[in-house]
Amino acid sequence: MIMFRCYSSAGITFLVFSLLWISCEEPTVKDDSPDETIQNTLETDLAGTSGHITEYFYGFDKNVDVEFYRYDFSKFDFSLDDYLLLLGDSPPSLNLRSFTEFLLEIRPEQNEYTERTPIDSLAVGNVIYEDSLQLFSTPFKNIESMFWDIDSDPDNQRYKPNNSDWIYSDVTINYNDTLDEFAYYAVVDTPMIDDGILFIDQQEFEDTTYVYLKSDPTVFAHTFEFERRVIGVDSLMFRINTDCNDNNIWDDAETVDTGNGIWDPTEAFYDINGNGIKDASEPFQDRNCNAIWDDAEELIFDANNDGYWDEGDEYIDEGNGFIDPAETFTDHDLDGQPDNDELYTMGNIPNRLLVDWSDIKNPQVLATIYVGDSLTDRWSNPFNNILAEMVFEDEQNTLVDNIDSLVTLYTNQVVAHVESGNNNQDYLIIKTEWENPISMSKDYDYLLFKQDEHLYKLTRDSYFFPYGYYWSETQRESGFWFKTEFVNEILFYTPNGLLRDGERVDVEYFDTTNVAIYKIEKSYAVDLDNVTVPAKKIRGSIESDGSVICFADENWNAATLQDCPGVDTTFTDCFRVTRDLTMTMIGTGVEYGERNITWLVKDYGVVKDEVHVRWSEFPGVEENWVGYSRWELGKYKEYGTGGTLMGRYLKPAQIVKLHEFNDVPEFDFDSYHTRRTAGLQRVNLIEN
Repeated sequence: MIMFRCYSSAGITFLVFSLLWISCEEPTVKDDSPDETIQNTLETDLAGTSGHITEYFYGFDKNVDVEFYRYDFSKFDFSLDDYLLLLGDSPPSLNLRSFTEFLLEIRPEQNEYTERTPIDSLAVGNVIYEDSLQLFSTPFKNIESMFWDIDSDPDNQRYKPNNSDWIYSDVTINYNDTLDEFAYYAVVDTPMIDDGILFIDQQEFEDTTYVYLKSDPTVFAHTFEFERRVIGVDSLMFRINTDCNDNNIWDDAETVDTGNGIWDPTEAFYDINGNGIKDASEPFQDRNCNAIWDDAEELIFDANNDGYWDEGDEYIDEGNGFIDPAETFTDHDLDGQPDNDELYTMGNIPNRLLVDWSDIKNPQVLATIYVGDSLTDRWSNPFNNILAEMVFEDEQNTLVDNIDSLVTLYTNQVVAHVESGNNNQDYLIIKTEWENPISMSKDYDYLLFKQDEHLYKLTRDSYFFPYGYYWSETQRESGFWFKTEFVNEILFYTPNGLLRDGERVDVEYFDTTNVAIYKIEKSYAVDLDNVTVPAKKIRGSIESDGSVICFADENWNAATLQDCPGVDTTFTDCFRVTRDLTMTMIGTGVEYGERNITWLVKDYGVVKDEVHVRWSEFPGVEENWVGYSRWELGKYKEYGTGGTLMGRYLKPAQIVKLHEFNDVPEFDFDSYHTRRTAGLQRVNLIEN
């Protein structure tokens, strides 16, 4: 059987805090054998550049309100320019705020300890639990139409998509599970505590349920069905014409520039201004590969004076001005021979102007292409459904464990637990907020920091699950489980309060948990760097008529300068901090890697932050790091002096407890929750 835990809370009448001091043997086992690969420069006098951490990170002396551009794993390699060009919108934003007028305080008061007591009246057998789960489809956008982008430079014009809103669906599946229940009571869940200071609310209770699982999980699956609108298989807008004689047959290399034996009409063009004349900036269909717009070949005898060649008319057969090599082709049927419909190659950009030659004397440029549109090429070949509709099936599934029995332990609520040996327990509160792209609702994290010997982040150690081992639905979705105790994790090593160029620290130890034994390897490196981010303060200009011109894109629709997308600027007074983590589950050998790279700039704090992840590779294969998430500074604002010495004297910071966060209006009444973070960023590895 497999055990997991879940938690819930009962109501509060009033708050009375008690303290429990537990001293146990240190669970962390370090390998003290000499290892020449382990580095530690903390006691070394580094001769390089240094800077005080209070100048390069957010401090207690001022509030900051920072806006970052947020790139998820699917667009990790995008630049801001890529995002604007390809998607026509700015990346989603993330807001970071600090609250120096509030301090999280954790201090001891009194001791108490109680043993567990069984609650026989709550023991029940063959309980039927009704439960449900929700499956979500993969979000996507449909192409509503494609339009020729006339606002770009002539060399960069192309078809661009007009996309729909995000399309997705969900389904709720109800199911029953039969199990046995047992219950106990205690002040605290003592097996979950190692050592340190534990804060208890005696008037509020929570239950910790130990769940024993059967070995045969149930698979739930659902197939979502959608109508997808996609670029058709013909992909004409990507085809690069190679029929440079424009005669609908393959030609070998030329030795002289000759005509094609066919009267060539005017090359069709997009008459943007409607004046009937081919202007220099107007796109056209280049049929003879010379990159020059060509008018119709001259008729020296036109019997009916209609301006078009008819049988018996005479014309001057001209070449394209080049001695052409042998025409390339795309060998669809793999016969090694060029067929008439294979005289093209495929490009990567939809920048080939499409023309409908159904009326050979009046070809029509397709400036906008809708679903179901068709065309006929010059040689009377039809092409249907340039944008096609297709049925798309998206199968989603999940495993649900069959529960054998529940053992519930009722305890007082743990307000906080901090390891011993810490004197200064005042923490700076930082909150990050962003929009969840799936639920379209607000998501957030609280980040708690204190400056002591180093810069610490208050957190809970978390570890990845072995296959099939889950404690709660929330943890299963994130991919990690958490220890109960809070720990002060070193975010930045700062000997004498300094970030130092060339700092190197390696840490290696084993951690024995109720789930598995994990080997933890951490490396830390600080280097000087330059960093470019879209954080230029001035993003555009206001014209004499009041219109706004954005530097990033002159055609951007902006009512004010604040509506303009970011513009790159380069910071040179910068430290790049790289933090690597490798977590190995002993026995299975499964490895999880996490790399957090943070760029810290004087007087700005974090201006760029990246998270990369990896899982075990095959033997002999190099580490494969995948970009998970990237932040880039867009806007920075600081205000207030509530954290300075004088400010605290005149208006002391308000002390707040973790469980009181949802009572603070400045925090938007959002409660504190535990989430895995790499540095400042949320890490949520949803299981596939």
